[in-house]
Amino acid sequence: MIDTEQQAEGVFAGRQITRIAAPPSGHRGPASTAQGRQSRDRVLAAAVELTTEAGIGRVRLAGIARRAGMSSGQVMHYFTSKEHILLEALAWQEEQEARHRRATLPAVTGVWRRLEQYVDLYMPTGPADPAWILWTQAWALAPHDTDVGEFLNELWLPWGKDLAAIVQDGIEDGTLSHQVSPGDFAVSFCALLDGFGILLLHQRPELPRERLIELAMANARAQLVPVPQPGAG
Repeated sequence: MIDTEQQAEGVFAGRQITRIAAPPSGHRGPASTAQGRQSRDRVLAAAVELTTEAGIGRVRLAGIARRAGMSSGQVMHYFTSKEHILLEALAWQEEQEARHRRATLPAVTGVWRRLEQYVDLYMPTGPADPAWILWTQAWALAPHDTDVGEFLNELWLPWGKDLAAIVQDGIEDGTLSHQVSPGDFAVSFCALLDGFGILLLHQRPELPRERLIELAMANARAQLVPVPQPGAG
């Protein structure tokens, strides 16, 4: 009998999802009181709103503080820099999306429909998608900061595990090829979706969101459809 959990995790085996937080700063840690957490969340919500409205390049610490109804000094009680705020805002946004994804996917019947729903949830909703704008900013920081790279990997792991679980379900019910590694597919397919997502952010009119989702699903079918066996009727 296949060990479903082990097979679904694949390259994720042994990796534990810990509390999502920005890289250590050596300054003040996360808020430890309910009021402090509420204030901190107001800052993160303000950062996401301003990123969506104005773009990452126009977001300023003073503007975040003003939108949150706080002073810049109050904001800096919880964060060390604008970059720290934006990384934590990305984690905060990803937590919201993970809850929505894990409430939505189990209700979708059929592996292919569930996979298409996953792709729809993964792809940017449009050029102003706040999570994707924050991801692109964080990607730019990662090559020069190993803590940021590890932080982003931790943010991606829930996406990878959820996709690997979909593939494992399809393998077990015979819909998908048993020769596919769920973990390896999750890594390669999410990399493809990242590329398609960047194309969407570039606003190329010949590649609307619906077309990119179609291309992603065509790629998935090419990799995941069972290979006919010789002599099979």
